[in-house]
Amino acid sequence: MIGHAIVLKNYFPKKNKVTILHEQFGKVSFFVHEKHQAARLCNGALIYCEVVKKQSLYQCNFIDAYFVPMHGNVQDLYFIHDILKICLQFMPDQMGMIDVFYLVTEIYKQLDQLQGCQKKIYLLKLFLYLGIFPENKKLYQHVMQDDQLHTHDSDVLLQQGLRYCWNSDVNYS
Repeated sequence: MIGHAIVLKNYFPKKNKVTILHEQFGKVSFFVHEKHQAARLCNGALIYCEVVKKQSLYQCNFIDAYFVPMHGNVQDLYFIHDILKICLQFMPDQMGMIDVFYLVTEIYKQLDQLQGCQKKIYLLKLFLYLGIFPENKKLYQHVMQDDQLHTHDSDVLLQQGLRYCWNSDVNYS
């Protein structure tokens, strides 16, 4: 199946293994046969690829990177790192989660314009889509409505929510 994916982790040069978030198959890992293909992929890159499922394994026959989220802002790199880490650590293997894929691509499209509170909201939304979220109605409403009016109280609420999610003991991998 030819489609889009996000490189979550490239294990090159130790291994020719790559873990991606595929728009249809979800989080899958496969081995890249040609070292030069694995070397070209960086964590966070959007790729166009042909993924084939063979029994319980996946094989990638074609890879073309078309977007790499590299900006001069160090905070954006930390933010991207957090997104990739959440997907790697909390997303179940081989389960299609198209809403997670689209959320990450939406984040990439707006990356230059995102403020700190908006980044926190996106991280919390990602956790929510993965089933990790505190039972807090006010926080849920804030995240789902994506309020543009941010106050000190809302920032404290977002920080508490993120602390809860990061400390969750849920780990599907």
